[in-house]
Amino acid sequence: MKHLFLLICVMSTLCSCVSLTGFEEARVIGENNSELIVSGNYTQTPDFFDLDDLGEIDSTNTILFPNVELSYKKGISDRIEAGVRYSSNAVLGLFFKYQFYGDASSSFALATGLEGSSSIGIAISIAIPLYISYYPSKNITINLAPRYNYQFILNSEVNGVNYLGGNFGVLFGERNKFGFDIGYYNVNQDIGLDNIGLSLISFGIGGKFRV
Repeated sequence: MKHLFLLICVMSTLCSCVSLTGFEEARVIGENNSELIVSGNYTQTPDFFDLDDLGEIDSTNTILFPNVELSYKKGISDRIEAGVRYSSNAVLGLFFKYQFYGDASSSFALATGLEGSSSIGIAISIAIPLYISYYPSKNITINLAPRYNYQFILNSEVNGVNYLGGNFGVLFGERNKFGFDIGYYNVNQDIGLDNIGLSLISFGIGGKFRV
């Protein structure tokens, strides 16, 4: 049962219930400003259908899963923004971000927030990210975003799944930006030494456009 629930949760990850994409920076876009993010992504995962005689997943066999994601966000104040995320697999998510260090022109910024998403109302994911951005020039943004995700299936008595990892990316441009993003996450059903651990890796290219 434990293996089955982990399989269901990770497969819903492949359907983007858990968003592993990045392209978010610590600076908020400013009050009344809005931004559109478009990205194409690949996630490399173990083949969750390749089980041995004991029902264990062979983590050495991997598959690639493509995904396209759209995000739209709006600045609520000089410190707060909120938005909506939509994947190519008809999964909807909402997110909120608060910048607690730096401003619109500082070379270093920190922010945190809260994200929630759902796959057809069955698999629910809640995430707490930390956004770290460094701006060596007006045209370059270096992002690091550690993140903790918790995912569960509605009306299930089995424990949920923990995703612990983060994203690293570089963006080029000042107002409209283009770049790449890499994510790495460890997936466990229980936090402890005897848990089931799998690794997910994502890679994407995308653009951010002020609208």
